[in-house]
Amino acid sequence: MSKHITTGQVKRLLEIDSEGHGIGEEVQELILRVTSGGVVGSADDLRIIQAKRYWDMGVGRVLGKKSFKEFLDAIPGVPVALRAGDQRFPYLVLVEPRIGLAELCKVGNIGFAGDDQTFVPYDARHADASCPSWIRIQDGRKNRNRRPSECHESFVKDELGLTALQGICTYLQDSAVVTDLKHGPGGHAMDLPGSFYRGSRVGYACLGIEDGQAKLSWSMNGLACSRFGSASRREYEAL
Repeated sequence: MSKHITTGQVKRLLEIDSEGHGIGEEVQELILRVTSGGVVGSADDLRIIQAKRYWDMGVGRVLGKKSFKEFLDAIPGVPVALRAGDQRFPYLVLVEPRIGLAELCKVGNIGFAGDDQTFVPYDARHADASCPSWIRIQDGRKNRNRRPSECHESFVKDELGLTALQGICTYLQDSAVVTDLKHGPGGHAMDLPGSFYRGSRVGYACLGIEDGQAKLSWSMNGLACSRFGSASRREYEAL
């Protein structure tokens, strides 16, 4: 097969798009990846795919990176211990902490009325890494209608509550982890019990969608809610 795109391939792409599949975003993603200095990569290369999402949001620009390749050089590969599927923690997420929580919310179009000092870790084990890293998480649906404090007490030995930063990164990589609360019982928001509101021991971070807008906020009552559930990650010593 030729390395160059053919008119037949272009025609087929247009046919697929016109059939209602709507592949414009995927084609634009490929164009951006190549023209910004990136590499095409294979469909299952999560390192490239997830790093590129941050790049497209403008994280690389904030960091002063001149090309996607330069940005990608600082992204570690997926640790061997996290590559295998895990039913308890099905989502594999690249966490990008370098521009700070508030700036990440800004470039990711997530509403947030706080700043980088709004939240503090639940304890030392929940402190965010300072460099990009990988985590495996669950989105909290299994913990709906349970208080965050109750979930903390029930977490198993290798389980930690998701932090505000980790929750934001999870959403930026897969927006389906939360759904609009106006959807009634089908709506879902994530409690993020790895982060406390500064000065409080009951105010946990939470991430949800209201009127189509993702918002990071905090709850000062710590009560159980049928549409909220505590998200968590598998503890990984190399994080």
